[in-house]
Amino acid sequence: MPTVFPDATEEEINSSLTKAAKYFNFYRKFDGRIRADFLLQIARELEDSKEEIISVSNQETSLGNQRLQAELIRTISEIEVFADLAKSGEWMDPSFQQIGKSPFLSTLYKHNVPIGPVLVIGACNFPLAISVVGTDTISALAVGCPVIVKAHPAHPKTCQLLADLVYRAMEKSGIPKGVFQLIHGKNYQITKYLVRHSNTACVAFTGSLEGGSALSKVASERRKPIPFHAEMGSVNPVIFLPKIVSRDAAKLAFGYIQAVNLFAGQMCTKPGALFLLKSKNNLPLLRLIEEVVSQQEILPMLNQGVYQNYEESVRSLSKEVSLLATNEQNRHSFKNPAYCRIFQMSADEYLEKPEVRTEAFGPASLIIECENENELFTCIDSWEGSLTASLHCAVEETSLINKIIPRLESIAGRILWNGFPPGVIPGSATHHGGPWPATTDSRFTSIGKQAYQRFVRPLCKQGFPQKKTQF
Repeated sequence: MPTVFPDATEEEINSSLTKAAKYFNFYRKFDGRIRADFLLQIARELEDSKEEIISVSNQETSLGNQRLQAELIRTISEIEVFADLAKSGEWMDPSFQQIGKSPFLSTLYKHNVPIGPVLVIGACNFPLAISVVGTDTISALAVGCPVIVKAHPAHPKTCQLLADLVYRAMEKSGIPKGVFQLIHGKNYQITKYLVRHSNTACVAFTGSLEGGSALSKVASERRKPIPFHAEMGSVNPVIFLPKIVSRDAAKLAFGYIQAVNLFAGQMCTKPGALFLLKSKNNLPLLRLIEEVVSQQEILPMLNQGVYQNYEESVRSLSKEVSLLATNEQNRHSFKNPAYCRIFQMSADEYLEKPEVRTEAFGPASLIIECENENELFTCIDSWEGSLTASLHCAVEETSLINKIIPRLESIAGRILWNGFPPGVIPGSATHHGGPWPATTDSRFTSIGKQAYQRFVRPLCKQGFPQKKTQF
């Protein structure tokens, strides 16, 4: 495998997008069973090459064999789900209706159709499950959309290896080469050019708020605007109510810090803020949090760029709020160490300093103490959109719970009861999305079976023959 992957030229990009557009109407007409067999062949190629995939990916991301093995298993499992979807045709969601009265009787038949060539821009922190063969790519292929993947510059070898496996699966399944393609490019202008290209019909993006916002603007300012589905991470607030703190302080402290430090905090659903109501039990909880933080394993971050951005975020927070706990005393010699840092502030400070309400991509989190319920409500109402929100409470706190839940529903895509994110379980009821700036469209999910809905649109046929024909 080459060590350097040159940036694609405009000529190469134009050629790729022309191929994708050329084969769109050809691929979309394939029987669902053919597309299903193609997806299952991709799964077999992944299974056959799993050791090489994990080795190459770990060299580029430092995520560790155990994490990458689990991610590969999840990826293969999701491919099987979308193969079933392609085979069943369930994604078409057909409906039929007769309207009017004779002689003005007519028929309406509505069903989903694929949207066209999809550009996939994957994540740096999920090189398998949200990348070349991740949910974006597989769900789009399942419903008949050609896919162009923009390789992530932080793990280009992994991207190329996975793409080569897809190419093999295409050859074995008789799928035209233009149906799936990989484009390399470190230059941001390449990504913009891909989004602007007239043959790109839709974009699926996972990454930073800065990158997602900029590309969303590019998509909306095209002569022909297109759907831009971005998942951009969030702060993911957690609330501990007083009664649960008095009963389970040790369990809560451990669970909270484990979630913050999971995979070096490089998760879009990492808890970025913990809210407490003022209570005599808060001080013991904080002491327990300090203890748990000091015992946390220090992990390497994905790469130098992610590490530097995290350290800059921490420096900015340090200027505004007090540091409560860290494990920096346990120094490590490996590159890009992710030290866990927990900061503490009052609700007044939090409300007065909107600049602290931004995601720190790494194992850092804020603890905010509220004087009373109204102050907590004000904090909740000030939050921007989030992928998740977590409420830890006792059932006898019903009155307060009933005031909090509607507020959480207005700002989050998923609410956890007495649990911590990430906890994303792919399935038919999964929703991984949320109001801006968590995502660009909170109606859609980027994980789970319903992810395909981003890549179809409804089509109504009126007055067509009711019997099955060639139309």
